[in-house]
Amino acid sequence: MVQKLVQNYLFQRGNIFYFRYVLPPYIRELCPQLPTEIKRSLRTDSHTTALALVSAKLPLIRILRDCVGRESVEGVLRDISDFKSPFQIETNKPYIANETKSVPLLSGAWSDFSNWKSWTEKQLKANQRMFNNLIHLLGDVPVDKVTKSDIKIALNHIARLPQRNKKNYAQKDTQELLRMDIPEGDLVSGKYVKEHLKLCQSLFSRYLKHELDILSQSPTEGLRYEYQDNRYAALNDEQVRAVLKKSTSKQSWFKWFISLSVYSGARRSEILGLHKSDFHYCSDSNRYFFHIKQGKTKAAIRVVPIHQKLIKDGVLDWVKSCQDELLFNVSPNKVTGLFNTLFEERVNYLGERIVLHSLRHTFITKARAAGVSNVLVQQVVGHEKSGAGQTDRYTHTFHLKDVLPVVDNVSY
Repeated sequence: MVQKLVQNYLFQRGNIFYFRYVLPPYIRELCPQLPTEIKRSLRTDSHTTALALVSAKLPLIRILRDCVGRESVEGVLRDISDFKSPFQIETNKPYIANETKSVPLLSGAWSDFSNWKSWTEKQLKANQRMFNNLIHLLGDVPVDKVTKSDIKIALNHIARLPQRNKKNYAQKDTQELLRMDIPEGDLVSGKYVKEHLKLCQSLFSRYLKHELDILSQSPTEGLRYEYQDNRYAALNDEQVRAVLKKSTSKQSWFKWFISLSVYSGARRSEILGLHKSDFHYCSDSNRYFFHIKQGKTKAAIRVVPIHQKLIKDGVLDWVKSCQDELLFNVSPNKVTGLFNTLFEERVNYLGERIVLHSLRHTFITKARAAGVSNVLVQQVVGHEKSGAGQTDRYTHTFHLKDVLPVVDNVSY
């Protein structure tokens, strides 16, 4: 994993990577005889190798902040500059690290951890929301004061929180929400609660224990969060027909959004991202299709045959009539909110949740029940191809005509 902090200490001259570390002002003041910076050829043109070499120096750079004497500073710098060969600093003085290293507060550790990780903006935003829940429940305490019991109690409280994208809860803080009696259908999923545990494991074990050596033992060791996975429901034919019919009483665009969802199994974000120019005709298969150009994985980029029922209902005429290039210029929450008005019940008799994503589950279930090859279904819905063992690596993208059975075998 490419670490942002590592990149700050790397530069390239020609094809060779170099390590560069500028000594902080307080170190230069303490040891004026030292050079202002350390530069070292890593003797490699491999970016991966260079990252690995510099990553090994990060704990020492952090230790340097705690050094209080000249001898300990010189000892740490000697180790920082040693890439298995001589360096500018010549000293035989012993390595003396400060034995009274300060332990960071949870907020400070999180700030450093966030910089250390190479999260996308979207990942950072999602993880920050989870951390906000955790620090509210754990408190901004020194990281070595957090216990396994503290985290377990925090997870149990988080399981009582509602989904924040629902209107009734969006503007309330965590403390207010914990005092409310949240209906079961509005609660966050067990999977989401477990994501908090995974975040704790990465922070306390991977980073604070193994990377920085601040903790001798992680409070997450041996900690598990077991939950009953309330899966999304797959609707029966009667329910799907009711959804299609009720959607016609809403805004006109919503009818087509629901129809595309029902007859393609595409994700909410994928349909919201469709443009007029994404609809095409394939002469080889004599069928129309739409092109999904981006998604959560590489497999999500694909072409999807347009169901004949949609053609008959006039979806192509509607696409042509749209004034904007983007077909659905609405927020994801708007779509979900409208869908929720179509159902009074939130779970089915199996305890499975009825949500917008249920339309995707329904399409996949119908296609598989019809006996269509699983790899063909996976391609149409944007899943990674799997289940064929070694053969998977030799299975490439099927042509449009090959995946027509997937949509043609789905009917309600």
